[in-house]
Amino acid sequence: MTHTQSSPITYFGHTHIEHTLSVAWDPFTNPEGETFELFAREIIPPGGENYPYLVYLQGGPGFPSPRPTSVGSWMGPALKKYRLLLLDQRGTGRSARIDAVSERISTQQLALLRQEYIVEDAEALRRALGVEKWSLFGQSFGGFCITSYLSAHPESVDTAYLTGGLPTLDKTADDLYRSTYAKLEYRHEQFLKQVPFADARIREIAHHLDNAEELLPTGERLSSRRFRTIGINLGRGTGFLNLAYLLEDPFRIVRGEKRMKTDVLHALGAQLSFGAAPLYAAIHESIYGGVGMPAADLGQRSATRWAADRMREEVEGFAENADPVRADKFYLTGEHIYPWQFDEDPALRPFKDAAMGLAEHHWQRSPYDAAGLAQAPTVAAAVYLDDIFVPFEESMATARTYRDLRLHVTNYFQHDGIGHDGAGIFELLDAAIADH
Repeated sequence: MTHTQSSPITYFGHTHIEHTLSVAWDPFTNPEGETFELFAREIIPPGGENYPYLVYLQGGPGFPSPRPTSVGSWMGPALKKYRLLLLDQRGTGRSARIDAVSERISTQQLALLRQEYIVEDAEALRRALGVEKWSLFGQSFGGFCITSYLSAHPESVDTAYLTGGLPTLDKTADDLYRSTYAKLEYRHEQFLKQVPFADARIREIAHHLDNAEELLPTGERLSSRRFRTIGINLGRGTGFLNLAYLLEDPFRIVRGEKRMKTDVLHALGAQLSFGAAPLYAAIHESIYGGVGMPAADLGQRSATRWAADRMREEVEGFAENADPVRADKFYLTGEHIYPWQFDEDPALRPFKDAAMGLAEHHWQRSPYDAAGLAQAPTVAAAVYLDDIFVPFEESMATARTYRDLRLHVTNYFQHDGIGHDGAGIFELLDAAIADH
């Protein structure tokens, strides 16, 4: 493996160094095979050249690490005691981003992008840097990566911070999505209480889209089922207000015909397109593959088979073909990914064949191991009570498998809490770790 680093350069008073490392695409079964260049950006505060490392693992999956223009949010307090390593996860950013070029995308390639592979990339970088132990910070899917990291390599980690990212260890994809729909139903009902006009407006828009052609700025027709995926906002801190503003006045009359306003269509297009991060959709369910399965069943019944799409039919209000006019309950959907999105979203069409194959892929392992977590160092985690992405009950069950996990449980924030008070949350978690 070849490790290179750039000459130091100073931005916003901090030293930046860029690291690249040649790593194997398949470190488990073909470590001498095809490689790619892994990228990480190191940020060193003034006088912090000898600080320990804190590796940031981005939420997602399928997003690169942040490109900071300041040391705001959680980075501020973190840089008081750490050097930061912002790692672009494989397939994203400068770590061989997988772009929308159909001939380059295969099911086999997508299957190599899960959390356990990201862990092996990080381990390779740790060894290349000559670091005995380092610390980890992960938001959402980044916490899934940390749980996988501590399952496989607890000896490599000094401590870890997780926010909204304690994954289930013992529920299959089917059961996990049943939980997320239940959480989403609760949040949706809370939203309707706070924004009384929303139910009628959601139904009106969906009915309109079933009976009229409305085109998004990218040229494709907007369907009612795709419109409903804006419910992902219900899991964000400002989501209720953002949805209320989007829904408050969506129509105009053009030559006697009701049409959606162009600014509303523009806003919807920006939210609904996966152009910026198509991998989020393409590999989303794969992160649950093999989880909660008996060892004897791995490789036999471990395919996710579009679990979110199948489970929606079990929960009243979420059925794909629910009638927006007559259905007793008619809900928006959340972070769930559906197979038809690979036809309707132009950004996802090149990924369709590979994603369909991935849904049928039989996983040979779970990315987690409770025995490894029982040997993990001290960890602190923020868990959000009403989280629609990572259900509270599953997070609490996983917390009990850790050797020493310090919990901060709150309903003050939603899943994106670090986007609202990253510094405050990091400081709370850091104080919890120090208190031993």
